[in-house]
Amino acid sequence: MATGEMTSDVVVVGGGFAGMACAAALSARGLSVTVLESHLGHDPRFRGELIHPRGVRSLQALGLKDALVAAGGVPVKGFAVSPAAGVDPVLLPYVNHWGEGLGIDHHAMVKALRREVGSRPRVTLRQGQPVTELLEEGGRVVGVKLRDGEAVRARLVVGADGRQSRVRKLLGLEPDITLLSYTVVATVRGPKLPWRGFGHVFLGAPGPILAYPYGDDLIRMCIDVPLSAPRGREPMRAYVREHFATCVPSPLREAMLESVEGDPFEGCATHSVYTKACAVPGAVLVGDAGGCSHPLTATGMTAAMNDVEVLAEELFQGVNDAALKRYQQRRYRFVRARELFTEALYEVFRAHDPGSESLKEGTFEYWRKSRRAREVSMGILSGEDSRPRTFVAEYARVTGLSALATLPDRRRTRSLLSTSLMRLNRTVERSVSTWVQERRTRLASRSSA
Repeated sequence: MATGEMTSDVVVVGGGFAGMACAAALSARGLSVTVLESHLGHDPRFRGELIHPRGVRSLQALGLKDALVAAGGVPVKGFAVSPAAGVDPVLLPYVNHWGEGLGIDHHAMVKALRREVGSRPRVTLRQGQPVTELLEEGGRVVGVKLRDGEAVRARLVVGADGRQSRVRKLLGLEPDITLLSYTVVATVRGPKLPWRGFGHVFLGAPGPILAYPYGDDLIRMCIDVPLSAPRGREPMRAYVREHFATCVPSPLREAMLESVEGDPFEGCATHSVYTKACAVPGAVLVGDAGGCSHPLTATGMTAAMNDVEVLAEELFQGVNDAALKRYQQRRYRFVRARELFTEALYEVFRAHDPGSESLKEGTFEYWRKSRRAREVSMGILSGEDSRPRTFVAEYARVTGLSALATLPDRRRTRSLLSTSLMRLNRTVERSVSTWVQERRTRLASRSSA
C-alpha cells in the first residue's frame, strides 16, 4: 500500500442518517466500511425528523431503532390533515400491521447513530474529513481524495452526502433541481397537537404547515412559504402572522407565533432533486444524494432506508458493477412512485388555481368516503406500495370525484381536466423512462454475465 493511502471495502461519503445507516447495513454483510464526514460535529442545517413504519422496520432489523428511541424518539401513528381553518381533519393512520413511525430531533438522531454504528466491528468513522476528488482507474471509481491529499481507496464509493451532494457532482450525474419554496421551522413546547401521536398538516394558507411530535412535549412546525414571500426575518415573521396563523388551531397557534417571534427561527430552501442515474462503475448514490422530493410527505429517510437495504442485498453476492446496476434499477422502481405522489399532493395542497382547488376538494371527499382510500393513499405515502400504477389509479379516482363536483361550473371543470391531464402525462413520461432504464439495465446485466 502506498504512503498516504488506506484501503477499505467501502467508503461512504457522508456521516448523516443515510451514511450511518448504510455503514450499518454493509458492515452487517461482512464488508469493511470507512465513513468520511466533512463536519467535526453535526450539520447545522435543518434536516428530516420523521420516519415512516417501513423505515422504522428497517432500522429495527439493523439493530438501530432502540438507540433512536433512547435518544428521544417518539412513536407516530399517521397523519391528520385539515383542509382549511376551522375544518375537522381527516385522519390517515398507518395500517396496524405496518407498525408505527418515529419522530426524533435530527441532531440527536445523527449523534446516536454515529455513536452506535461507529462502535461496530468493520466500521471506521472519520469526522472533519471533506472529500475533494474521486480516484479513478480504467474508467472506474476506486476511492476518494481528502482535502489534505490523503487517498482512501475502496472497492466501492457510496455518496450519502445529501441533496447538494459533492460526490454526485464529481461523478457528473447532473440532476434536475427545482427550487420549490422556503421553509420556516418553529419549535413548540407545551401545547399538544389536536390528535396526539399524529403528524398534522394544516391547509388553507399560501403553503401547507407540517407539524409533528419529535420528542416528549416537543412539536416541530415546518411552514411552507412561497417564493414570492418577502425576504428577511422581520418581514417573514409578519408574513407568517398574517397569512398562516389563522390556519392553526389554538393553543398551538399562539405557541407557534411565540416561537417564530421569539426564537432565532431556522429557515431553509426547499428543492426537488430529480436524477436519471445513481450508479456508475465503482460508485453509487443513496438517500437525498440520489434525489429527493418536497419534505411535505416525510418520505426522505424512509427512501434512504430502502436504498441501503437494497444496496446491501445486491452486494451480498459480491461488490461488482452488475450489482450496482441492479441497485439502480430497484431504487428507481421504488422512488418514482414517491416522487409522483409528493409532487401531485404538494400542488394540490397549495391549491392556487381552480383545477388544483377542485382536486383538493376531491381528495378530501375521496378520503372521507372510504377506509380503503385512506389506506391506499397512506400505502403510497409511506412506501408500503411503490407501484406507479397504484398512484395513477388513485389519481384517476380523485379526478373523477372532483369532476362530478365541478360539473355545474364549466370553467372549473376545464381547469381541473387540464391540470389532471398535465400531471398524468408527467406520470406516464416518468414511468416510461423508468421502464426503459430497467430494460437497459437487464440487457446490460445479461451481456456482462
